[in-house]
Amino acid sequence: MISRRLIIAISLITLAWVALSATLFFYATALREPTEEILFIKISGELTDTTKNFVQNTLNVAKYRGSRLIIISLDTPGGYVDSTERMMDLLDKSEIPVAIFVDHQAISGGTYLLMASHVAVMKSGSQIGSCQPVTGTGEPVTETKYVNYLTGLMRRHAWLHSRNETAAELFVTENLNLHAEEALRFEVIDFIAESPQDLASKLTSYVLIKYQEEEALRFTLVKREEIGNYDPDQSWDFENIDKAPIREFRSTIEILSLPSYLFEFPIALSMPITLLFPSIYDVLVVPLLSLTVTPSLEVILALFSVVNGAAGVVCVILLLSKKTEHPKTANQDH
Repeated sequence: MISRRLIIAISLITLAWVALSATLFFYATALREPTEEILFIKISGELTDTTKNFVQNTLNVAKYRGSRLIIISLDTPGGYVDSTERMMDLLDKSEIPVAIFVDHQAISGGTYLLMASHVAVMKSGSQIGSCQPVTGTGEPVTETKYVNYLTGLMRRHAWLHSRNETAAELFVTENLNLHAEEALRFEVIDFIAESPQDLASKLTSYVLIKYQEEEALRFTLVKREEIGNYDPDQSWDFENIDKAPIREFRSTIEILSLPSYLFEFPIALSMPITLLFPSIYDVLVVPLLSLTVTPSLEVILALFSVVNGAAGVVCVILLLSKKTEHPKTANQDH
């Protein structure tokens, strides 16, 4: 028979091990030093809620890792209006500059994302435009209520990022299409690049500044020698960004992106978890997602601790079950 003292000792060790794991997770972000990396993702195909989750995870992982810049390579025919608008909101709130790189095309919703980016770049021969909304069957939406709203959304982001507001409006009202050279000439994009590496190389001479114009804050990308013309509220200097390693973040464990996934369950089942979700997401999900970029020592240690802690709990349960079963077996022998 296993002694009570041994079970108590194992239980205490297990609890201490789990507590250590929780502590490591809670302080995982604080333990990390800011990186000099560029976080890179690829988005292709239709823009959906899954895409939105991927972008949200990317922004959070970049913040957790302390990345200097996020590059989103975009090749899309468009997608759902609500998903696109949520992604624009995410870019608006991002604490890390986001560069959109149009690799082939960014039609419809892709153009909206381009206009909401901090740095807008296109590859030679790529195309943007055709932003009039359509129904599920592909019929153009002509109701002024929707067209005017989306026109305002496009113009607002063009103004926010110091881009051509007239072209932004024509993308929606006239289905304007532009290739890279035209977009650069009409000041819709900041420059043309042939790859993410080329983008970083050209960006190194620029500074992104946020400055106040009357009562509003707006962004502009300027050459370093031009920054004296502004009174920045905040700035991001991209000097030597071309020397930063470009690390790709893949959506290989998207199932851990709980925001849309969780609420598909019945409320009775999801409610206890949703109440804890902000803590769970920041402490557990984001560090786990970060592991797909490059392993983090403190997170690996924490995961190792959790696995061992869980194994310890199972062992205690088995020990307790054996202790209660033993007298029954003895009674049967009599």
